[in-house]
Amino acid sequence: MSTRPTATKFVEAEKWYFAVDCAKCGEAIAFAEAPSPQDDPTPKHATIRVRCPSCRKEHTYAAALISRRQGPEKE
Repeated sequence: MSTRPTATKFVEAEKWYFAVDCAKCGEAIAFAEAPSPQDDPTPKHATIRVRCPSCRKEHTYAAALISRRQGPEKE
């Protein structure tokens, strides 16, 4: 299980994203760009519905399950 967002086509190295962990397979799913912790230390969230790019299951996630994570490290 990865704590960094899944590499979808819009995830860029070291950028910040809002993400959830898939309720079925546990993969981190990035679904939107997020401000850095320095720019906005306490972002607000709403309940969302997203499909996991790994297992293809769609789930609804409460705001409490959404976190801000950084994209993969540059190689």
